[in-house]
Amino acid sequence: MASILGTLTSLPAYTLFHISWLLHSLRRPLILVSLLCLLSNPSAAIAKCKLFYTTFLYLAFCQDKKFTIPKDDASQHFSSEFGGTASSAPSSFKTKKVIVIRHGESTWNDTFNPGGRNIALFILFYIPNMIKAILTEAYFFVSGKESESWFFDSALSTKGVKQIEGLRKFLQKEKMRLGSGNFMDEREEVAIQELLNVGSSTGNSMVVSSNLRRAISTAAIGLSDRFAAAQNKHDDTILLLPSLQEISFNPDAQTILPPGGMAHPTWCDTTIPGVPVEKFSGLIDTQYHTGNKALDSTGLIRLNQFVSDVFSSKCEKDVIVAVGHSLFFRSFFQLFLPRSVEHISKKKKLVNGGTVMVTLGEVTLEDGKNVYMIDPKSIVVVYGGFGKHTKK
Repeated sequence: MASILGTLTSLPAYTLFHISWLLHSLRRPLILVSLLCLLSNPSAAIAKCKLFYTTFLYLAFCQDKKFTIPKDDASQHFSSEFGGTASSAPSSFKTKKVIVIRHGESTWNDTFNPGGRNIALFILFYIPNMIKAILTEAYFFVSGKESESWFFDSALSTKGVKQIEGLRKFLQKEKMRLGSGNFMDEREEVAIQELLNVGSSTGNSMVVSSNLRRAISTAAIGLSDRFAAAQNKHDDTILLLPSLQEISFNPDAQTILPPGGMAHPTWCDTTIPGVPVEKFSGLIDTQYHTGNKALDSTGLIRLNQFVSDVFSSKCEKDVIVAVGHSLFFRSFFQLFLPRSVEHISKKKKLVNGGTVMVTLGEVTLEDGKNVYMIDPKSIVVVYGGFGKHTKK
């Protein structure tokens, strides 16, 4: 038994040794081929080099995660009917429904996080998977594919696509139940209608997404039936909101898409049911995309900007379907639920593909400042859930 374990633990080292030896032996032809490829497409090479440089800056100086949730909350400005402590609702009180969806697993997660995989197998194949990721990234670099990357602004992994296909199939199944009276919670039926943009609520919702590729692909794949049914409607698109960009300084949280640029499909966007690949770029509205988050930005700044965006002219519909990220959404619940409320959303991340609907309130104070709060009673899990508490 000991000899078997010794062999297993030594496999990654043997693999790394042989790969290193091979790369060292081929270093000259590899360098020459790389130079030729880079010279053939200098703009792509410059774009990639800028991305490497930006990533170094963020790893060294980014303040994104260096914030704390303020002790004071907005519950004092909202009525008790909404979960607050005020005796009555102020005249400026407004509400919108927000349906949040977490993206599927990314290629970054596939390389660095075990996910639901066996820990022993993850460790055993960690080095080979890392080598595969590095070689893939090197291929994208030398071949001039400036809008593709394994590590930077990482796309959905194969597992991630399957997770979001699961959400799509769930919505297809639930669509058949609409109007049947078989929903235990009528809020779930409302959420399904809004996600699919069908029934009496048609035209009442819009889809917004983080400016990172895995979130964009999640919106396009998971809600593909919605967009397929609205191919001739130019108002049903995926609007990118930079405020939804993930709270992290890692390379996978840096957007590749230039400000106001055209979003190109990744490998997983080429077979979206009902949405031809040539129409993918037209599906993504980048008018508010201003590029990567500022180096001195923090998650708290973008969380406050997001809720402001929800009630702004950018989001003119009554229901906002927001596709984003785990840390961002966990912080969203921590910041905008009353401090006195204990809820799993404050402690656990949404699972990949997890979908939850809430009612978000806005109150304008006398000094003109807007404050926001989630109605604790409005939280309904539509698909997936938080942590291991999943619903399908």
